[in-house]
Amino acid sequence: MSESQKISPAFESFLSKAGPDDRREAIVFSRGPERNDKPLRGSLRRLKTRLDYIKQMAHAQQSVEPDVAASYRRAAKSMAPKTGSLVVESIADGVIPVQMMQVTRKTLKALVDDPRVVAVMPNQKIHLIRPKEVDYLSLFKDERNQEATWGLRQLGIPKLWETTKGKDIRVAVLDTGVHGPHPVFRRNGDTAIEQFIMIDPLGRRITTDAAFDGDQHGTHVCGTIAGGKVAGKISVGVAPEAKLLVAAVLVGSATLRTVIEGIAWAAENGADIINMSLGFTYYEPKFGEIFKWILDEYGILPVVSVGNENYGNASCPGNIYNALSVGAVEKLRGSGGKVGVTAFSSGASLVFPGEEPALVTKPDVAAPGHQVLSAIPPQDQPDGGIVDFNYMSGTSMAAPHVAGVAALLLSAKPAATVQQVIEAIKGTASHPAGSDLRPDNRWGMGLIQPAAALEAL
Repeated sequence: MSESQKISPAFESFLSKAGPDDRREAIVFSRGPERNDKPLRGSLRRLKTRLDYIKQMAHAQQSVEPDVAASYRRAAKSMAPKTGSLVVESIADGVIPVQMMQVTRKTLKALVDDPRVVAVMPNQKIHLIRPKEVDYLSLFKDERNQEATWGLRQLGIPKLWETTKGKDIRVAVLDTGVHGPHPVFRRNGDTAIEQFIMIDPLGRRITTDAAFDGDQHGTHVCGTIAGGKVAGKISVGVAPEAKLLVAAVLVGSATLRTVIEGIAWAAENGADIINMSLGFTYYEPKFGEIFKWILDEYGILPVVSVGNENYGNASCPGNIYNALSVGAVEKLRGSGGKVGVTAFSSGASLVFPGEEPALVTKPDVAAPGHQVLSAIPPQDQPDGGIVDFNYMSGTSMAAPHVAGVAALLLSAKPAATVQQVIEAIKGTASHPAGSDLRPDNRWGMGLIQPAAALEAL
């Protein structure tokens, strides 16, 4: 594998102001351990089988990592003797075959020369894909006389609840956290939040006595995926019987390392789906190795918002070829209930001659993402009141609709693989121009149709 195939092109800017011996942090993805007894994809849907397999893979990987690290240090010392010893750290508990390594301009060549190394990415900063609008003033303007949000009604979710509500499915949310005491997560004396952890910018896993949200965003997303009712009346959650695994990864100056640690934690704790509304504003082709690993090895579905940078742009990892990437639709005024892609919803077609795949078109599908009502931590209002729900607009609001639908499908069809669920969601999506133009970089395959996806399975 050549240097261009292993080393992220982002290093050009990442190292642009670095001297020849200046150190920078890199995420190094290596070949995972070879296994001849890998479970069949269908069997990975059984939680115990998957967790046992993840533990075995992590143990095998941890035995390989020291050799890769030692080989790199030897080669780096030979190439750059004045640099001194470079720090190498194990991350992700071996669940994903990655390590954090200090690199210089010179020592990157040592990683290229190691046949066990597959991809090297700079440990870039990660940011939240922030909502385009946050609205308190118009609460209930659409839902006042309804029992469910417009997004749930648009997708036919209440009817689908007669068949499935997402029971036994775990959705991991990597975000700003979640306000654990919120009543929207209460379930007959229990809670929808099965586990919570904070992961700091150094990748350390920090347990807390109570689930908290460093913002409002994570609580809003969690409410859309698996919440109950706000104000005791209006249903906001797509899969109200699914369980939530919440990792607060966007606390402080988050990095790629933080996110990978969150993905590994989610896998270790039985996640079937991982929802992400975060990233950076360039294409990182090597991130696909992370998603390929969790999809192919563990059968975990990554659902990612495509970004709010408008047409012609797409955030990473929402623009990665193997992410289930989601754009946002809104209700069109005076259209009799029709929907259209919002102006802010990102979308792009990326061309990579000589690579596989050569063309990446994102998003994959679209879902309600404008004026979405959901839960937030309690907020003081200018009139002296307190509210614990609001409207937000963004592809961050669309992605949890898709994550929730995936939970409904996986719960209803326990024999279905994640790959089959992805194909059902994409294949049954409705494009306003018909199937001939699918996918495009506004709608992707189209607006998701959950009932049709269930029937297709």
